[in-house]
Amino acid sequence: MIDVSHLTRLMENRGVARKSELIGVSDAEIQSLENHFSLTFPASYREFLRSFGRSAGFLSPWMAIYFDDLKEIREQFDCLVAAGNLKFHLPENALLIANWESVFDFIVCNETADPPVYRIDIYQTDRANLRIYAESYSEYLQNMIETADASALPSDFFEDETVEALNDTIHY
Repeated sequence: MIDVSHLTRLMENRGVARKSELIGVSDAEIQSLENHFSLTFPASYREFLRSFGRSAGFLSPWMAIYFDDLKEIREQFDCLVAAGNLKFHLPENALLIANWESVFDFIVCNETADPPVYRIDIYQTDRANLRIYAESYSEYLQNMIETADASALPSDFFEDETVEALNDTIHY
């Protein structure tokens, strides 16, 4: 199961997030999303959402993983599957929890407190590449924290490029 204080310390020690950057969502918000998907989320995933579901610093700068991303992740998946005419169907009670380009991670909400995480890559193929990515959601989250590299994030370079493209200036 998720040990929030351990993960919080790990994020702070690795420079991934400060405590002030860790923002969760309420139980009411989680319940609303569960109703939207007609699922009951596993305990470990609910704890992630309560503790870090809105923001966790640089935990995942390239992958959509947060509460506010979940509906869009599902829409993106459905669009890519439809566009590629794939015959793949998610398992019953699957919840897509992460997305980066054509790679999606999901859990199956089947009353298991800490379910495995599956990864599917549907990039330009006539069949999806599915595998178990982590033996449990808590292992998945810990690995994400341990491999996060805040120093590899883009610097002001991208901001400056955007400002140039808009022919605008920012004064500091």
